[in-house]
Amino acid sequence: MPSLGMKGPYNLTPQKIDAVIVGVFAGNYAIGYTKESGAFVVRYVGRARDLNRELKTLPSDSSTKFKWSYAPSEKVAFDKECKTYHDFGGSDNLENEHHPARPDGTNWKCPVCDIYD
Repeated sequence: MPSLGMKGPYNLTPQKIDAVIVGVFAGNYAIGYTKESGAFVVRYVGRARDLNRELKTLPSDSSTKFKWSYAPSEKVAFDKECKTYHDFGGSDNLENEHHPARPDGTNWKCPVCDIYD
């Protein structure tokens, strides 16, 4: 099983988001749920320039959990989102409908596939 390399899981609530992500930081996140065994099941992966604000916009219910990690740059966040997307099965296994998009104005390539070649 691939590793996310992220902190959590935490309940996806504004209170918990504010408690664990203090300040404005770029990074990556995974949304999912935990099994009775405690294993985290990834349903969606993403990145944000402001993790705290982005996570608060996502739909959730009482079982929704999140994991997160800071990224030192937008490029690092893009690369990690692509790798995580592929590691967890892409659109076949995740609720992500499409491969992660490049930020506007960049010509970055996915570190895993040739979608942007």
